[in-house]
Amino acid sequence: MTHRRHADLLLGAGVVVVLSVVVASDQGRGGSVSPVAHVWAVGFGALMLIRRQHPVLVLWLTALGFLSYHAAGFPSIGVALPMAAALYSASEMGRIVPAGAAALATLSVATCYRLLAGQEPAFVLGYELVSHAALMAAVIVLGHSVRTARRLRTRTDQVSRLLERQGALDADARIREDRMHLARELHDSIGHSLSVASLYTNVAREATDDDKRSEALDLARSGISDSLAQLRRTVGLLREARREPDAGPGLADLPHLAAAPVAAGYDVTLDVADVRPGPEVEAVVFRVVQEAVTNTLRHSSGTRVRVQVVDEEGRVTVTVADDGDPVAPADLRQGHGLAGLAERVADLGGTFEAAPTADGWLVRAAIPNESAGR
Repeated sequence: MTHRRHADLLLGAGVVVVLSVVVASDQGRGGSVSPVAHVWAVGFGALMLIRRQHPVLVLWLTALGFLSYHAAGFPSIGVALPMAAALYSASEMGRIVPAGAAALATLSVATCYRLLAGQEPAFVLGYELVSHAALMAAVIVLGHSVRTARRLRTRTDQVSRLLERQGALDADARIREDRMHLARELHDSIGHSLSVASLYTNVAREATDDDKRSEALDLARSGISDSLAQLRRTVGLLREARREPDAGPGLADLPHLAAAPVAAGYDVTLDVADVRPGPEVEAVVFRVVQEAVTNTLRHSSGTRVRVQVVDEEGRVTVTVADDGDPVAPADLRQGHGLAGLAERVADLGGTFEAAPTADGWLVRAAIPNESAGR
């Protein structure tokens, strides 16, 4: 049962109780009251159950009920009391004009009835008419106030939602503007530098006849080309924020990634199990290996690197270990690469660690495999 239905039941019960008490009070003063009079009280209360669906119908049925009650010769129960709930309901539902018309009609009929019955005009016109009119006007105003307050709350909620949506749109616009600015900076600065480096590498390759140097320059040129391709992909994603990102490099690219350190004289071991992670997980695994191997080349004094990728209980675990100095150099501690990796792994619900061991340095990430069980 809804809250509104509960409220209507309580209002109907209150109308029945109050009118029954008023009818019974006349009997307590020595009057003779037929039990049938209480049927009207029950009828007035029952009408409250449909007051929301048919407020005007309830209003006029209550007015007719009031007139028929007095026409049947039952003790007076006043005009405002039986009409109050119906007037409030009609006004609450926005039917102020019918409510005012019903109040005026019942007041006029009741006043004429009392005057024709020989009651004191001063009492009828000076006290009862004024008090009943004031009560009926008060319930009409109350119903209208409740309706106005409800509409105000609704409009306030609508305005709040619109402001929230506008704020989200403004934030999205600012983010897009920042992304465009970053895309331009990446293209104009890093992109230009990589292009120049690629050009000089090509010149150096043409100018040397040494096979080892040529091989190293070919690897450098290949690495620069890969970096340029990834930079273009990143710039494209920044410029088209709503576009679905492509998978990027994955596990199949690890041998190509290991080619550079192998050519530089490092002993690189790849141990990649037959795992099938989702594209996001696979891309992050590749970045972990890339960052760890790059740090080994730049900062480590070791010569051996071991890369292992396994699936352990639904989690893709990637481990990169080298045999270098376990003390991290200052430029490694001040960098952002490992911190960025930790954030990317955490975004996928995984764990990340990078720390010295007894034999060198170890980087490990464990990420839930989003494609497990498919």
